Amino acid sequence: MNPNKDDSGAPQGFLTPSQIFWYSLANFGYGTFFSLNNALIAPFLSSFTKNAILMGLMGSTHSFEGAIIQPLVGTASDRLRHPLGKRRPFILLFTPLAALFLALVPAATHLPSSIRLGLLVLLIFLSTVLFNIAYDPYQALLPDITPEPQRGRVTAIWSLFGLFGQAMILLMPGNYTTKFLLSAALMLILALITCLTTPEPPPLEASEGDIEPPSFKQQLVRALQGLRVLRQARLGLLGFFLAGLGIGAVLPLLTEFVIHITHCTANQAAQMFLILMASTALAVIPAGQIADRVLTPKKTLIVGFLLIFIACLCGLRVTTLTQIAWVMGLAGIGNAALSASSYPLLADIVPPEEVGFYVGLQSTAASLAQPLTIIVTGALVNHGSYRVIFLVCALCILAALLSIALLSPSAAKQEIEQHRALVELRL
Repeated sequence: MNPNKDDSGAPQGFLTPSQIFWYSLANFGYGTFFSLNNALIAPFLSSFTKNAILMGLMGSTHSFEGAIIQPLVGTASDRLRHPLGKRRPFILLFTPLAALFLALVPAATHLPSSIRLGLLVLLIFLSTVLFNIAYDPYQALLPDITPEPQRGRVTAIWSLFGLFGQAMILLMPGNYTTKFLLSAALMLILALITCLTTPEPPPLEASEGDIEPPSFKQQLVRALQGLRVLRQARLGLLGFFLAGLGIGAVLPLLTEFVIHITHCTANQAAQMFLILMASTALAVIPAGQIADRVLTPKKTLIVGFLLIFIACLCGLRVTTLTQIAWVMGLAGIGNAALSASSYPLLADIVPPEEVGFYVGLQSTAASLAQPLTIIVTGALVNHGSYRVIFLVCALCILAALLSIALLSPSAAKQEIEQHRALVELRL
């Protein structure tokens, strides 16, 4: 075995600033897509339908089908052996397809009313599915190329690029058509640049007992069986699922909450979303430094949950734009801690050779959580007050905090070795 590599085949050399820049660049384009989904799809569709549940579901970056698709995509990217690597082929194939369907959305607005809404929903749905098939392998590339002690800082910079993309598409002048087309173009061009400038490391060495690489089915079964042993991974996925439930209760209805509570204009309400993003952007780099050098990803994540929980409690009492702005600032700092630590923590508690599968499972959690919380919270709002979104978020974040608090990264390393030993015995 190469003495310069550890048993997992994880990267040993720290990334240079230029390498971090080129990897993170694609996230600027992907960030514009997130912003379109979270902030613009609902008001865009409001001209064609008043169905709040439909607008909420279309304004989600995850949907139910992802619960099945994303683990399959993750496993496929884990086992792919291609001259370009195991992650970049997915990025290069599915990002252009997602951009194509996204660019077609404005054109569909000119169709006859009898088919217009149905086709709009279909195009948005397809662009979201294809986006996630490209985006999960892009995320899984981060631990492939980044050593563990640097992951918090790299994730923070990567997140910052995404936040800049989100802010740009919201702040720029122009109509919906301009923003849809620009997002599609940026996703396509920047993903291509990242793939050209970010080489992947060689694949991990096969297990000694492997005569040939395992089939797709064998690798998927191995990863699923690993969940029996990897208790820390289960706790982490549960925490991410619960956090997704809580955050998903707030984001799609945040603008409407501000309008109903303060009776402000739509533009003033949108500024609260920008405050949330701005505070996240300002805090995410320090949060990454803290996760790597002061605390740990787990402790940083817990701090983030606590800040969001406090913000939710305050959200139950706010009555003015100034008060809401302070709450959004606090929530943004908590969100920065989540952004900088969630992915490094996940990479710490799962086998590196199966990281794509677990990124897919994390997307599965989001695919189940976001539509579920939209439907449940929407029904509660219809029968009560918009403040219920903060109550749902507070309860879910508290449960997520307890799940992550029970997690032990040191125990995860022992469980990973036990999982590998069981795999060897089954060969």
